[in-house]
Amino acid sequence: MRIVIVGGGNVGYYLVKTLMAEKHRIMLIDSNRARCERVENAFGGAYVEVTHGDGTSVDCLRDAGIYHAEAFIAVTGQDQNNLVSCQLAKDFFGVKRTIARVKNPKNIRVFEQLGVDSVISSTARIAGSIDQELDWADVNSLLTQKATHVRVREALVVPGSPYNGKRLGEIGLPKGMIVVCIVRDGEALVPDGETRLAADDNVVILGNEADLPRVISAVRGEEI
Repeated sequence: MRIVIVGGGNVGYYLVKTLMAEKHRIMLIDSNRARCERVENAFGGAYVEVTHGDGTSVDCLRDAGIYHAEAFIAVTGQDQNNLVSCQLAKDFFGVKRTIARVKNPKNIRVFEQLGVDSVISSTARIAGSIDQELDWADVNSLLTQKATHVRVREALVVPGSPYNGKRLGEIGLPKGMIVVCIVRDGEALVPDGETRLAADDNVVILGNEADLPRVISAVRGEEI
């Protein structure tokens, strides 16, 4: 897969290292020349190319070869730059999947409302979400065609979530909504009503599109 990454700091560096091991072809963009040289010296070659430039610039993204990208990841230290980069990638260049790192959890909902496909704070989860999120996109595409109001969403249980520590059978999900899968410590679990949710669980939820935002917000411990 061809992936463009904006941001060559520590998060971007280890993301490149992780993804290149999976044989993805990566183009990294960073406005800091020293960070570009660090990545190029460590990983430059058949699978990794580096562009020194501004990831919020249309010209820079074009020169970096974004038209060939199947996924776009923005992991700079500035939430606003990550948002702008992802919006350009999707709306201007038509990249199928955009993923943004956020430092401020309050920005998660804003990013999602403005069209970023996946908003993630953990480096490991960003790397692990590349194939998973593309697969869920395909599932949602099918659901859009066959079941207009049904969607699949994924969310991370935070310590402050009202669902943390509760059994699925007692959290009161809306009628017709189910937790399809729980990813815990790198292992996928198929839950039942007795399964108890825990902080840092990634839950995959299938349900009515109208009900999902409220449940996702509760999982993430956000104000509703």
